[in-house]
Amino acid sequence: MYSAQEFAGQAFVNDLERPVFEKFVFLAQLKMWLLRQPEVGAALMSGSGSTVFAVMRPHVDVELIAKRARNQLDHELWTFQAHTL
Repeated sequence: MYSAQEFAGQAFVNDLERPVFEKFVFLAQLKMWLLRQPEVGAALMSGSGSTVFAVMRPHVDVELIAKRARNQLDHELWTFQAHTL
């Protein structure tokens, strides 16, 4: 769960996840849920928390993933779609 993830030629790792996930278990559950989704290339906590983000594979309907997350995890989950340059 804490080892580096390789996707699209990048390595994704956050050493702060372990202590935060021990205190805020839902964040760990969210990350693991994201990693199980076939549309997700990488998932990580941002900085020292409390945001978890996913890097999506190309041509994915992000709103479909967000809806699935709200249905399966928390109906009040806040999501935002961003694009990198």
